[in-house]
Amino acid sequence: MKHLLAFALWLLLTTIAAASSPQEVARRLFPNTVLLVMSDSGGRPLSLGSGFILKAGIVVTNFHVIEGAASGIAKRLGDLSNHRIVGVVAKDSFRDLAILAVDGSMDGGVDLSQRQIPEIGETVYAIGNPGGLEGTFSSGMVSALRELNGLKLLQITAPISPGSSGGPIANEDGEVIGVAVATFKGGQNLNFAIPVDYVAELGRIIGNPVPISNKSNVTVARPFYDKLQGGQLRDAVSVSSFLWNAFSPRATLGTDGEFSLSIMNKLKETIRNPKILVLFYDKTGQPIDYTVLNSNIVLPPGMAKRVTGGVDPSTKHLTTPTSPTNEFGYDDRPTAKLEFRTLNFELDTN
Repeated sequence: MKHLLAFALWLLLTTIAAASSPQEVARRLFPNTVLLVMSDSGGRPLSLGSGFILKAGIVVTNFHVIEGAASGIAKRLGDLSNHRIVGVVAKDSFRDLAILAVDGSMDGGVDLSQRQIPEIGETVYAIGNPGGLEGTFSSGMVSALRELNGLKLLQITAPISPGSSGGPIANEDGEVIGVAVATFKGGQNLNFAIPVDYVAELGRIIGNPVPISNKSNVTVARPFYDKLQGGQLRDAVSVSSFLWNAFSPRATLGTDGEFSLSIMNKLKETIRNPKILVLFYDKTGQPIDYTVLNSNIVLPPGMAKRVTGGVDPSTKHLTTPTSPTNEFGYDDRPTAKLEFRTLNFELDTN
């Protein structure tokens, strides 16, 4: 009896010790998590996303992160080196998964959980690049197991945002249990991940790289993703009336990089917190900078609001005249090309 109790105590202590601390999970996953920057055929930034290294030279992400792109780079968190994405080696557009091949010495790899279904209430961690904020670590739990249009999804409370898509969702042992895919905020924070068994299944059919620009990598049906994200982002929000803020509190002689622009809701529903990617070009048409504008505003149908953002002051210098042109001695209108892309927004269901 004494030996049996001793064995039970040892087993309990071993089980408790098996769980890693949040710091240990972060240390294990950060080197295996990447920032993805996808570009269009003109080399202009198209989207930002996250991914994780499955094995040396192979990265997992969401299909919607690469959809419509012509090229892209992967950057390991904490590493200054950029790795060119060679192509797609496996994909499942319906489940919103893609596996990419990258060049260079991107070694390592995560451990995939062997348990098919995590438990409700289980602690989870999300690692990604929300809003372009590289290397963001957050915690939460599995709040529900869902099925939508025939697809299994993990509902989690760990916060994810645009830019988190494709990032790993891990358990307390540092094993990846899912891939961050979408968030829907309507009264409460609802976040979703694709279960890791779909990743393991896709990983068994890895083939030769197919260029990202291949026609098979555009216009796919992702009913669950489109429903969660609120539909066609580019048709929902318009951006106009960009101005440099020459007299902002931080401005010095009109050289500060603070700006304002107008955001308009074109939907029939109220939206919240639209996130806009602003692309800047110099006078020769070359891309020189970009920023992600996270606007904490509420927009009823058909309404517009002005919001402010900021970028490196040198960007203003390269996109506006160098000599005074108005009565105040400044020109707050850029003369170079600007582009705006809607990354995400929240539908107000209240």
